[in-house]
Amino acid sequence: MKLKSACYDIFSLGLISVCVFSVLLSGFSKVYSKSWIIEWEFFFLNSSFMEVSFIFDWVSLSFLSVVSLISGCVMKYSIYYMEGEKNYLRFIFVVMLFVGSMWLLVLSPNLISLLLGWDGLGLTSYILVIFYQNEKCCNAGMLTILSNRVGDVAILMGIGMLFIKGSWSVSLQEVSGSMWLGALIILAGMTKSAQLPFSAWLPAAMAAPTPVSALVHSSTLVTAGVYLLIRFFPMYSMNEVCMMGLLVISIGTMFMAGVSGNFEMDLKKVVALSTLSQLGLMMMSVSLGLRDLAYFHLVSHAMFKSALFMSVGCMIHNFGSTQDGRVMSGTVLSAPLLMMSMSITNLALIGTPFLSGFYSKDLLLEGSFMSGPSLIMMGMVVLSVGLTVSYSMRMMYMCSLCSASGPLIGVSSDFSKLLVRSMVVLLCGGVFGGFFFSWGFIYESGYSMLGWLEKYYILFIMLLFGSVSYNGMNGKSDKVVLKKINIMIGTMWHLPSISVKINKDFLNLGQELEGLYDKGWMELYGGRGGQKVGVMWSSVLQKGQSTVVVSGYLASYLMFVSCLFIFL
Repeated sequence: MKLKSACYDIFSLGLISVCVFSVLLSGFSKVYSKSWIIEWEFFFLNSSFMEVSFIFDWVSLSFLSVVSLISGCVMKYSIYYMEGEKNYLRFIFVVMLFVGSMWLLVLSPNLISLLLGWDGLGLTSYILVIFYQNEKCCNAGMLTILSNRVGDVAILMGIGMLFIKGSWSVSLQEVSGSMWLGALIILAGMTKSAQLPFSAWLPAAMAAPTPVSALVHSSTLVTAGVYLLIRFFPMYSMNEVCMMGLLVISIGTMFMAGVSGNFEMDLKKVVALSTLSQLGLMMMSVSLGLRDLAYFHLVSHAMFKSALFMSVGCMIHNFGSTQDGRVMSGTVLSAPLLMMSMSITNLALIGTPFLSGFYSKDLLLEGSFMSGPSLIMMGMVVLSVGLTVSYSMRMMYMCSLCSASGPLIGVSSDFSKLLVRSMVVLLCGGVFGGFFFSWGFIYESGYSMLGWLEKYYILFIMLLFGSVSYNGMNGKSDKVVLKKINIMIGTMWHLPSISVKINKDFLNLGQELEGLYDKGWMELYGGRGGQKVGVMWSSVLQKGQSTVVVSGYLASYLMFVSCLFIFL
């Protein structure tokens, strides 16, 4: 046990040290407007440079510090959650490989070096999802990796399209890229950030251990798509078709996740759906040209969402590994500090004033209203924000009941010193992080001129949906909602079944094409067919040497002798 704890502590201390160093460099880069680029050129081919480059500016360094801080806290948290795990060394090495891939992605300004980190994230996330090696985890891992492979193919096609430009670096490209290149970049970001129609893999990935969810599925892997769109924004920003398509898809993802979260009983899936909703909000901000505000919300959201996953993981761990929120009643009495942690992070999620989420989310929504999308889209955005309030209050209400509504599996205990040390930094970030980060974004985002009604109707929607959620939690909505509609909404509009069906159809199509081409006529006219033709002609020549060739030699000899007799 001491060796196990020492391994976690060593990696945790190293990650936090990287975080401190990155924060200092990021502040220096921001204040003095400095950035550093390191490039390694491998070879030169057809006027194109094959190079691996790293950029150190305030954006990459600040996000690197957030990733390192959350990773260090999660490693400390894993001592508690992964207690008794025999394969803890494998878990540590895979997590560190994931963090290294994330560092590579964050620091890469070109698609060649970015692809290494991008594929590394996909591979390590698949290994972490199937860590428990049961049927549920294997199914979730297969859905995860097949969905993310679409983005990998998009990145590869983008590399091929950039080959004719002579460089894969975003800093050397034209501001207005081609339509297809912008569409490929957006498609890659959508797959990693689980936007429609690739949303099914994120709730399914909750089969992974909770430390993995707190790191991978809250602030790193799922935000990699948003970060990609922020970093490569000049490649598609002038393309109105791509921007409008991203806007429609992101708003649809927000609405779908908000509705599904209000019908979900699995606490981890509720938190995953809340992450999906916030990812849709960030994507919407990017589609409206507000990439600085999207990055601000990405950083602040990472803090409190990781702490929320940790709080939910403590409850799941103490209640016998059950994830059903209906059997976790009474947590407010048995573990008040744990309930306080979950409440603070939930309040930050819904944008309660003066918490971290308020500074980024409210500013982002105000900027979105100023950008002037259609009234229907803004109505769906406001409705999605209200649904976020509804399922967050619903989750807190289920855990705060003094009497259990289901069989109580275990009795939760309050925080230990180990949990306090691993979560207090992220909780402080969830409370104060938005305030400190806001000083770096307010002056660059401009001013939002809104009327008093537009300024306060978000608060009105929050109060309205909070009251609606309270009435629904008392059982007044179950009699109204039809059972089939309830099942459809609770399963994300049957999106997991559709995704599995589509993946299965493509795999079957690939198998048929393999039988038709690779093992069919290509084999006949390729290696195996060539072998048969060669064997056939070899046998013909072999027979000819013993029959036809000998007869030819004899005929030639007789003709030669006849000619001699004639001329002599």
